[in-house]
Amino acid sequence: MDSPIDAAPLPEVRNHTRFPAQYFQMIAPDDKLFHVLVCRMTFDLNRLGRENMPALSDEQPPLIDADRFYGEPNVSSIEEESDFAPFKPKCDVLVTHATAHAPKGRAEKRWPIGIRVGEWSKTLAVTGPRRMNKNKQAWRVDEPQAASETLLRYEWAFGGTRRWPLEVGEDQEPELLLRYDANPIGAGYAPSQWCKASNADKIDAPRIELLDKPFDAAAATAQDYPVAGFGTIGRWWSPRVARAGTYDSQWKKERWPCLPRDFDFAYWNGAPLDQQIAWPKGGEPVVLTGLMPGGGQFHASVPGNAPFTLIRLRAGPIMLRPMRLDTLVFNLRAMTLACVYRMTVAAKADVRVLELRRQKEA
Repeated sequence: MDSPIDAAPLPEVRNHTRFPAQYFQMIAPDDKLFHVLVCRMTFDLNRLGRENMPALSDEQPPLIDADRFYGEPNVSSIEEESDFAPFKPKCDVLVTHATAHAPKGRAEKRWPIGIRVGEWSKTLAVTGPRRMNKNKQAWRVDEPQAASETLLRYEWAFGGTRRWPLEVGEDQEPELLLRYDANPIGAGYAPSQWCKASNADKIDAPRIELLDKPFDAAAATAQDYPVAGFGTIGRWWSPRVARAGTYDSQWKKERWPCLPRDFDFAYWNGAPLDQQIAWPKGGEPVVLTGLMPGGGQFHASVPGNAPFTLIRLRAGPIMLRPMRLDTLVFNLRAMTLACVYRMTVAAKADVRVLELRRQKEA
């Protein structure tokens, strides 16, 4: 079957580094083709050198070729998304396999956690286990139990999905199926229709919240609270899904299989909006607070000496194009920092060769 979209002539791709890389093509909403080259470099956070710069990991894992979840796909938090995004207008700062640790390892009811990269920072608060109890039309949030650790996944941020009845036959649909669109896998979501049908008056409350706006009885009763976390937002969650554009009958008739005109490349940024920063240049200080055993702070730096691309055109000229650092993934179980770099160039440039290079370490 012939493709409805003609690909651009394939350039020769030469990887002069030891880091995994992949070339592919993409079409923009204006129907113009462009080349994409993506590269992943992994650094060891247990080996910090001068100015807290992490050393390259001995092993360089491959690119992530499909979205990975902590549990069942689409109904659990995302561990990491595929690296094959065509373009990210900002840099995602993400933390995976993370646990909040109370200061000095002593059990607390609530404590702050945070991350800083350069001039940007974000601070949240976490609590121990707690419940919500309903009294007539209002909810009350119990005092948290003291805890020394809290798992940082969206299952413990505000949100959730509620169905009634809880169990239905294989060929049946529930009478009610209600989702909190900004986080359908979270805790604390209790819409009135579901409460009335189920007679539920006790549910788990979220344990991850805004530092300066605790999740309280007013938020629980209003059923309106920001989703708090450091991980990747689901592609189908709001507001991210809206950036994918409009796929309606008009799109199917006039645009398929091309992207809708209102597609926004910011869709490919999977971090929460307040964790999307300008592309780092390297050398920015990093501070993680409350995310290591014993609490306290961990200091590092964003690696420098980024890879770059030499672009050899069929017409003869050679261009140098930087690889933009558009994804930082702090894996706190493996104690690694994955840096994903990306480069794009218009297909109309008529590229003959793409060379991925990196300066040798001094």
